[in-house]
Amino acid sequence: MTKKRRTDRDTADLIKQEAELLQTGLALQEQGLQLLLAEMHALAAMMPGSEAAHPTEAETEESFDNMPV
Repeated sequence: MTKKRRTDRDTADLIKQEAELLQTGLALQEQGLQLLLAEMHALAAMMPGSEAAHPTEAETEESFDNMPV
């Protein structure tokens, strides 16, 4: 039996195929995460009190500025 030697072209083709598979997998994950985010926004809109404004980080930190050390 003779062992077939891998050429640079074969290696480049394998790398290209792997990159395409990774790209497809990432695109599918992104679609799933976008759907999850849409569902979370929809559920948050239905929850009582979700319309109440939450203080910003700056407003929260502002209340701690007057604390004695």
